[in-house]
Amino acid sequence: MKNISLIYLLLLTLLSFSSCELDNYDGPNAALSGQILDHNGNRVQTLQGGADMRLKLEELSWAKGDTTVAIIPTYLNVKQDGTYMNDKLFAGEYRITPIEGAFYPYDEEGELVTIKGRATMDFIVTPYLNVEWVTEPYLDENAYIRAAIRFTRNAKDDVAMPDLNNCQLFIARTKYCGSNNYDNQLVAAPWTITNTQEGTTIELITSRAVKYVGTTYYVRAGVSCKDAYKKYNYTDIKTVHVAHDVVLP
Repeated sequence: MKNISLIYLLLLTLLSFSSCELDNYDGPNAALSGQILDHNGNRVQTLQGGADMRLKLEELSWAKGDTTVAIIPTYLNVKQDGTYMNDKLFAGEYRITPIEGAFYPYDEEGELVTIKGRATMDFIVTPYLNVEWVTEPYLDENAYIRAAIRFTRNAKDDVAMPDLNNCQLFIARTKYCGSNNYDNQLVAAPWTITNTQEGTTIELITSRAVKYVGTTYYVRAGVSCKDAYKKYNYTDIKTVHVAHDVVLP
């Protein structure tokens, strides 16, 4: 019995020494930030989080030129205003590619970026559409939210322009408004639209009157195309405040 106890004690001692080995790898020591811009220099409006466009990061310096080493990409989410930031990166050379957004596919070679310290890098993409307010959102006399938009299609090189899919007015009670966050009692089913409506005014309205006074609603419109992702090109976000003295139906 004493021999078993002694062996157990020796095993515990060995495990304690092995678990105390120092991690000799340096932690993340670099940061990267920037913007996703359209071909006119405007920030591309998107969704908050990973539900919309992302940046694919491939650290090339890890392989040190060895083509047999697999490079496993990581992904960086973009904020809804088209900006991004990551301050937990390792210094090195990266290939970075914007992916999965409502824009023409980015060059497969991406952009080679050397990240050291605090680096910045903007990316220019060509959205399928530009969507703008004609009439900014407002509360009508029946407590419905109305707005009007128009869209223009963008072309790129010899790539075929995708056909139009639908448009929608998104309403939420937080600023994170879009196809992944909206009040489904106010948002009507998507309106089917066609290529021939380019440049025309499209009237949008909620499916019912708003429900709460003293509330600020965040509103944006989106138009999607029939590509693989069917994601939306968005307007910027506007607010509609329902005053306490508004009489609701």
